[in-house]
Amino acid sequence: GRLNIQRVERMCRVLSDLKNAGHEIILVSSGAIAMGFGKLNLRERPHDMPTKQASAAVGQCELMYVYDKLFTEYNHTVAQLLITAPDIADGGSRKENFHNTLDRLLELGALPIINENDTISTEEIAVGDNDTLSAIVASVAEADLLILLSDIEGLYDKDPHEFADAHLIHDVPHFTRELFNVAGGAGSARGTGGMYTKLLAAEICVHSGIDMVIAKSDAKEILQRIISGESIGTFFHAENVHPQMKRREIIIGSNVRGKIFIDKGCSEAILNKGSSLLAIGITKIEGIFSEGDAVSLFYENHEIARGISHYGSVELAQIKGLHTKEMRNALGTPPPYDTVIHRDNLLVMR
Repeated sequence: GRLNIQRVERMCRVLSDLKNAGHEIILVSSGAIAMGFGKLNLRERPHDMPTKQASAAVGQCELMYVYDKLFTEYNHTVAQLLITAPDIADGGSRKENFHNTLDRLLELGALPIINENDTISTEEIAVGDNDTLSAIVASVAEADLLILLSDIEGLYDKDPHEFADAHLIHDVPHFTRELFNVAGGAGSARGTGGMYTKLLAAEICVHSGIDMVIAKSDAKEILQRIISGESIGTFFHAENVHPQMKRREIIIGSNVRGKIFIDKGCSEAILNKGSSLLAIGITKIEGIFSEGDAVSLFYENHEIARGISHYGSVELAQIKGLHTKEMRNALGTPPPYDTVIHRDNLLVMR
């Protein structure tokens, strides 16, 4: 609950130097609740929502005061953006406003500092951790690189706290879901993230065409070494994603509301022919979701795509496996859409 002044000063100095070199920087910073309960003299991180929100309200003021003071010493202007999941997880005007504000701040030379709005966040509207939040921000901002600074050197082939022969994985050229098998739980009693959430962030980034690095925050000159291209930490290579296929509202993991399982023929049509999803190819529905929600498409146990559904889970349960001409009888009214997910709203997860 107390600030490591030396480390924060060093980070602000390095970020200022990187901005001076011409880099556009966005800082996603946790710490509001921790600084708040420290200043309120609470013994541990609060567990009930009102105390968390009260701590955040106090801590956010303190956190931004520190950042403003330190960056001003190097002639840089900071801006604060506090957001919740609905602000960035849909394709509507709120997300567009956030994107436009970020763009304009960078054009004006400011350094945006982003945190979740913990003073009003509830479990239902929370992103939940800063790893996911930073990946979503990177995706919305169309960043070139996301750097996650942690208390661990990177991704290991096994838990280094339990196995002395654990080896650091320096390079991940192709992201696969099997990587989650080596991820553990939250690594800090005062934080909410762990390697699992960092891999979720990597999944969002690579599918958005963004490189990502996990590295140890207190390693010497860590940011300069990463920017200079040194092999340090774990580097996740971005997929070669066509700009028109960067469907960020689809790939944000926290926004996926359900699963649709499809048959082999449907899977091959989507993967190889760029087809839309039709009701006849659906075999099973999992989860409760509404029209306009993001869902995952699975063939057997493999996720093959994500997309925005034209139908909710209740309607899909009625029309799954049916030809388009049969949907009217099942729904009792003319179907509003011939497709369940149009190919323009599908992102293939190869």
